[in-house]
Amino acid sequence: MQGAEERLLAFSLWVLSPRLRWPLAYGTAILGIVVVAALKFSVQAFGAPGPDLFLTVPVAASAILAGFGPAFVATLGATFLAAYFTPPVGLGWGPNSVDVVGFFIEGLIIAALGAAARGAFARTAESLRRREELESERTALIATVNHELRNPLASLSGHLQLASRYAAKAEMRDRVPAQLAEAQHQIRRLVRLADDLLLVTRPAEALPIEMSTLDLRTAVSAAARRAETIDPSRSISVSVPDEPLLVATDPTRLEQILDNLLKNAIGYSQTGAPLEICAAIEEGRGVVRVRDHGRGVDLADKERIFERFARGSGGSSAPGMGVGLYVSRELATRMGGRLELEETSASGSVFALFLQLAPGTADVALEPEAAPVTN
Repeated sequence: MQGAEERLLAFSLWVLSPRLRWPLAYGTAILGIVVVAALKFSVQAFGAPGPDLFLTVPVAASAILAGFGPAFVATLGATFLAAYFTPPVGLGWGPNSVDVVGFFIEGLIIAALGAAARGAFARTAESLRRREELESERTALIATVNHELRNPLASLSGHLQLASRYAAKAEMRDRVPAQLAEAQHQIRRLVRLADDLLLVTRPAEALPIEMSTLDLRTAVSAAARRAETIDPSRSISVSVPDEPLLVATDPTRLEQILDNLLKNAIGYSQTGAPLEICAAIEEGRGVVRVRDHGRGVDLADKERIFERFARGSGGSSAPGMGVGLYVSRELATRMGGRLELEETSASGSVFALFLQLAPGTADVALEPEAAPVTN
């Protein structure tokens, strides 16, 4: 019994949820009136004189299927038919015309009630759809968090075990600092993951930002060095101007954005493919560009990849939760800048981060000087 009720509800929501375009919506009302008129004139059982319940069928159907507007049109048509069949048969004011006026009022009530029922069903359908989306997001979040936590936790455990073994042997204690440094790196990865998850659940206005002045050249070079530790075999070239490039930013958040961009560039390009990162001043703003030579991003995904839990159609094999670009764009916006996918093709992509210049920084175009980072 419960299964039948659920199927009936599902069918009702399927019927009532679509929003018909106005030609189809009003066409439904007109078609209903035409069908009822044909039955009235041609079938004796439906040709009873005067207004009857049968005439309200197209009104109710139009209200539930298409809304109040089409139902109002159906009410006018049904009232016209009721007036025609009211004795004496034919159009004109007669002793029974009050019944026609009453029928018109009843039609309006039926139209309003039917439209209200449609609206209630539509809200129910939207609530159920949103609930399914939230449940899907929750399931995906649990799965991806579990996946993302395993790698740094396993690596952290391994480095700490090695550090413990090295510390127990006098001749190997010189290796302890390196293992502890790697363990600290994994801890930072875990903290960053926790921050990303927290930021995803908070509105953009709640993102903590601490603005200060920073030389963008230093941030870019440091980000390239960190990226080298992820894939030491990859060539990463850095291009920065000779003169200081001071921007107004949150250093920690800028580091997070650059790490996300370089991590994506590594994850979405073939092993060994070179990467480029450069900094310059353009149109009164500091800009950082990260170029990879991967598969590119489908044009349909150009903006969708900046949504939370969204990944490009070619990213199913790459690790990640689909929150890195979402968080990075939110942070860039909060710092008064912007992050965008500037170029993409089958030969690679270019992500551009625009930041505000620090007060007093000269608004001149600085030509970057290539300074490749060696592995």
